[in-house]
Amino acid sequence: MSAAEGDVAGAGGSKTPRGRTRWGVVTAILGLPALAVGAFLLMMAVWLLVS
Repeated sequence: MSAAEGDVAGAGGSKTPRGRTRWGVVTAILGLPALAVGAFLLMMAVWLLVS
């Protein structure tokens, strides 16, 4: 049973990092600018409420 699990993990492990890398690039391209814009809007809202 452990040999079968190792085979499955090995097969999944060889394919999964490539997919994770692609999703990591997509997340970096879309996610980081979205976080930056969200943080900027949050700071502007706080600044407007405080002033």
